[in-house]
Amino acid sequence: MTTMGIIIALLNLPGQVPAETPEAQSRRRLESGSRSSALDTIEAWLQSPSAKKEWHMEPDAFASRLKVLVEAPYKLAQSGYPWCTYASVLMCLLRRDPSAVVNYAIKLYNTGKISLGRINGEVSSDLRAFDVARYLRRELSKKPPNNKTHYAQPVDFMLMAGFCSQQMDGFIEFDGPIDDSKAAPPLDDLTPTKNLMLASGLYTSVQVTKINPSDADAAVQALIAPSSERDILLVAPMSYFVDGLNFIPKFNKLGRHIAPVVRNDGTKLAFWSWGDEPIESLGMTDDGSLAPPTLDGVAGGYSMAINLPELKKTVTDSKASRWVVTATLKPA
Repeated sequence: MTTMGIIIALLNLPGQVPAETPEAQSRRRLESGSRSSALDTIEAWLQSPSAKKEWHMEPDAFASRLKVLVEAPYKLAQSGYPWCTYASVLMCLLRRDPSAVVNYAIKLYNTGKISLGRINGEVSSDLRAFDVARYLRRELSKKPPNNKTHYAQPVDFMLMAGFCSQQMDGFIEFDGPIDDSKAAPPLDDLTPTKNLMLASGLYTSVQVTKINPSDADAAVQALIAPSSERDILLVAPMSYFVDGLNFIPKFNKLGRHIAPVVRNDGTKLAFWSWGDEPIESLGMTDDGSLAPPTLDGVAGGYSMAINLPELKKTVTDSKASRWVVTATLKPA
């Protein structure tokens, strides 16, 4: 048996969940403190004179959704935007330092200015004037083919649009948020993901590793590495995560999707992925025909869990992993 095989066998023994390390305890306390600070900041802002309607959102609605994202980052809704780069980075930052994301969100809401670590800039007046909720109400009334449904959260849209605008030098050209392939990085370019994570100020290093699907041991070894001090993202063709994307106008090209690993208990990995609602509207099934079999539905995104034996089999599939992004956090 190979060394990797021994590791997988040991990890699948009952009760072999590693004890929390001192580093993990420090990280958990840091994240908890950031979460408390974020919620206090939202409440204080809501009571301040600067809490005025912007981005076609009432302050109460903006604050309410922001609190949801702080308390449950997995509810971040990428929705139908071709923005997995920005959604995946935001997901990681909401988990690790929600206070920084809240400060970014409030400044963006109030002023249109972008400020998070070294991520700086300003969105266009046209983008701030875009009413995403009204747009989607009109689009939904058209009843997309195949009875597919699509929804979006204006706050989530604003947060992702800010990152996208900064990466694209303030320019986003779209007819609407769900149909603009121009408002996204090149399909196979992970440089924006790496640059955003480094510029956020949370990470000391970000490494992109290309995985050969025929090398199951290397792929599994890269994916079981997540710890309290690392964020791991799996990059794979979108068809592996979501099937039947043709219902989204102009968004039916096969691309890549970035899915952060959000849990790893030594026997099972859970990825955060696509953010439409409900899951059934995407044609997902429990038999594994369109995705690994365990889906935990939430309002916004969902986690897709897979056992390590299934993972080793899956990564040899031609539709499975292509790259793994490993981001190492600064010490807690």
